Amino acid sequence: MRWDDVFADLEGQLAAAGQLDREAQVAELVRAEQGAIALEDRLRGQGETPVHVMLAGGVRFRGTLRQISDAWFILESAPHSVLVPLRSVVTVAGLGRRSRTEASTVRRTRSLASALRTLARDRALVTCFLQSGLSEPLTVIGTIDTVGADYLEVMPVHGRNGSGVGGAVAVPFGALIAVRSGG
Repeated sequence: MRWDDVFADLEGQLAAAGQLDREAQVAELVRAEQGAIALEDRLRGQGETPVHVMLAGGVRFRGTLRQISDAWFILESAPHSVLVPLRSVVTVAGLGRRSRTEASTVRRTRSLASALRTLARDRALVTCFLQSGLSEPLTVIGTIDTVGADYLEVMPVHGRNGSGVGGAVAVPFGALIAVRSGG
């Protein structure tokens, strides 16, 4: 009878160890799966729930995510839309746990230049938030005249670019924090 108790105890310990091993494997698989999820896929899984984003230079926006590519996203905050390069994002608050990959290669790989060309074509009044090296970001309000390979040109609303010289302001994409349409 004692041997039966010993074997039953050993079987119980073995079953418990097996269960712990399976739980550890599942946890490791979950971590590996989460490690493969990109930020843009988390943003795509957000749905209609608004998020708060903080960008470089302390620029903050709140709104609903609309279009999301691998390089940028649009945040809708009526009456404005904000085009945000992903590289400008410091934090995103309010994200749910879901993620979703984009099946369309065209939508997923659409470039920042392509999104900016849409704003230029529409002659939309925009506010460009730019990294300036100062404590506050620089803002330029105007219309986008030209979009090049790695820069855009903004014609300020009053034809002045803040330097006392008239004409368009050339902005390298690397200095762009966000572009808010609607001024």
